[in-house]
Amino acid sequence: MTARRYLFIALITFVFSFSSFAQQMSISGIVQDSAQAPIAGAVVILRNTRTGQERVATTNAEGKFEFTGIGSDEFEVIGTATGFGRSSATSANSSNIVLTLEPSVLREEVTVVSGSRQEELRESLTTKVDVLTRNDIKNTGYETVGEALREIPGVITRRGSETTPPAGEQVQGVDSRQVLVLMDGQPVTGARGIKSGIINLDRQQINQLESVEVVKGATSSLYGSDAIGGVINLRTREQTSPFNASANFAGGNFGAVDLGATTGFVKDRLSGLFTFGRHKNNGFDLFPADFTTDGSGYHRYDGYGKLKYQFSDNFSIVGFANTYWNNARGRVIGEPSVGNSTGRQIIDVDDDSQNYGLTADWAINGKTNLQVRGYLSRFDEIYRNTTQTGVALPDGNLFERYGKFDFSLTRVIGDRNVFQAGAEFIKNKYSGRFRLQGDRGKSSTQVVWLQDKFNILNNLTLTVGGRYDHHSEFGNAFSPKFGLNFKATENISLRASWGRGFRAPDLGQLFYSFRNPLFGYQVLGNKSLAPEHSGSWQVGADYIGLGRKLRFGLNFYRNDIRNLINSVQIGTALSLASAQTILTTNGVDPSVTQYITGYPVILFAYKNLANVYTQGVEADVSYLLPRGFSVNGAYTFLEAIDKANDRFLTGRHKHHGFAKIAYENARYGVNANFRGTFFGNWWATATRKAPAFQLFDLYGSKDIYKSFQIYGSVDNIFNSQDPNTGKASPTNPLVPLTIDRADMGRTFRVGIRWSFDRKK
Repeated sequence: MTARRYLFIALITFVFSFSSFAQQMSISGIVQDSAQAPIAGAVVILRNTRTGQERVATTNAEGKFEFTGIGSDEFEVIGTATGFGRSSATSANSSNIVLTLEPSVLREEVTVVSGSRQEELRESLTTKVDVLTRNDIKNTGYETVGEALREIPGVITRRGSETTPPAGEQVQGVDSRQVLVLMDGQPVTGARGIKSGIINLDRQQINQLESVEVVKGATSSLYGSDAIGGVINLRTREQTSPFNASANFAGGNFGAVDLGATTGFVKDRLSGLFTFGRHKNNGFDLFPADFTTDGSGYHRYDGYGKLKYQFSDNFSIVGFANTYWNNARGRVIGEPSVGNSTGRQIIDVDDDSQNYGLTADWAINGKTNLQVRGYLSRFDEIYRNTTQTGVALPDGNLFERYGKFDFSLTRVIGDRNVFQAGAEFIKNKYSGRFRLQGDRGKSSTQVVWLQDKFNILNNLTLTVGGRYDHHSEFGNAFSPKFGLNFKATENISLRASWGRGFRAPDLGQLFYSFRNPLFGYQVLGNKSLAPEHSGSWQVGADYIGLGRKLRFGLNFYRNDIRNLINSVQIGTALSLASAQTILTTNGVDPSVTQYITGYPVILFAYKNLANVYTQGVEADVSYLLPRGFSVNGAYTFLEAIDKANDRFLTGRHKHHGFAKIAYENARYGVNANFRGTFFGNWWATATRKAPAFQLFDLYGSKDIYKSFQIYGSVDNIFNSQDPNTGKASPTNPLVPLTIDRADMGRTFRVGIRWSFDRKK
């Protein structure tokens, strides 16, 4: 399908969107706090009590909102805002509604955008979405995203991945390679596929973030390739006060240092937000007797800026720039060569990325909204090698350039339908050396997607949608979805969803070439790979009761993945001829033998696994206790099976749990929590199980003079590490035993925060 056809479809959709008109009545009002100060940026939901249809608006700088073009039904108006609970009122046609919000008691009060590309209340979702607020992240004592994700059921993160090679995140047993990471709906680049397809969330700073949303299951119908296992969307903050500023400094063992600063302003119709961060860690070595390091030391600089200009109440433009520069340094045993027969190398890696985006939002009328976005991203990595004696070796490098243009239209049709449509145009280019079988390549994708949210009854909502992708290298794919939400009672919501996913093989899986002479193996890409496809079921319920102090969630899931791409050991090559035979037998182009260096060698190659599934159940609970105490916990049961050999997939835990007890006293400015994460035993390899383990952490903070706060944390209090940590092979005291979990052990950090907010 050509670009002209996409534009024609979009134009027809646009024209169709104006074919329905309603009575021109309106509801308006103001959202304020308990001191009667207006709350800018609050989300207001207008719910038709007869049909259940919901519309969304955001308050302006004066806290005002308005819905126009509504019918003569009765409506419930619900207001929410970050840091507050909800307030609601019922009206038929009014211009003086006042919603007063009190401080929030539980995080379910937030609204969610990633489930359907528009703001929704959590109880109205038809798919499973979990949310971490800014406070959830801050109250771990860390300044990155990855640590806080461990509170979400069904999500696994590996501690220490900010210094060790990242093990990545899993969502319901699906690896991060199949989970799409976004920032405000745009992909976070960073050479996906070369670094095992992993976006290291332990290096994503939090200063600019308002929340993190995790969408479970296949969401390719909305977000395309790479989203067959879910989406992690990092949502940035909206500036709402005339001026605010904050800064933080923290330090800990292993040379950890975190610095951050944020400032924002609102001046008439212009607003801005700017953040800066610096993070450093010296790394660690779990077996000093050998040459290699287990955790590379690094230092990183982050910057983010966003400007928004509100031309009118109906039209705004937002531009942002996000950048980082990271340097990591460690020791490895690489390929032996002339002048470096031991292969001992000092690795010094510089990687940097810049991302730029521009978004125009136009509320054409009370029922129609158009959004147009442009996005550019670049990623550069320079991989410098020197021998142990200081002799420079040839550099490796990788460069990626990504561009995207998209637009979407949202139209309220009648009093039961909210219709969405959009198109995307994507181009991706890369080049590199000593990392790939080839040195450059490119791909392009054209997309059209549709979604309709239909209120069958006032308490039953159906969402259907689909996405058509045309990939320049792998042809066409169609990804449908549907979801149901049934509000059984005032306190109970039931939901069910199904979606298909599509993912094209990434750069590393097609063309990777890496050799580890220390352990005698080599990993090769496979350009004969087929795309992955998935089908995902999610069925669950949420209960909110006891004055919204108790929340309980239950979710059953199954993800079937066809042609899952995985690195598989295919044999040991003793010569060129035997390598060609092994590759041919396993469906890998034998011409890649030109990239094999040295025999004998254990060969790994990327292959399609015919049939894999993950299934299980997730449960989570939050309860606000008296006197400022609260508890929350989560448990996940997972079964992850390769049906071809009836074997449990490696790197997955059948049982995973989390528990936290927290205390907050606003009067004395005290905040503390004690957290525990529990991991069942797991298959580290196809033939070896690793034992279960637990991690316990403590965090506390205290407000001090004026706008200052001190805080501290102790993580892994009981110093849990892999049983083989520090142990040598019985046959060679210079060779360590295999470590499946490279945990640095007990860590601590202390810090100070300062904040200032000038109210109106």
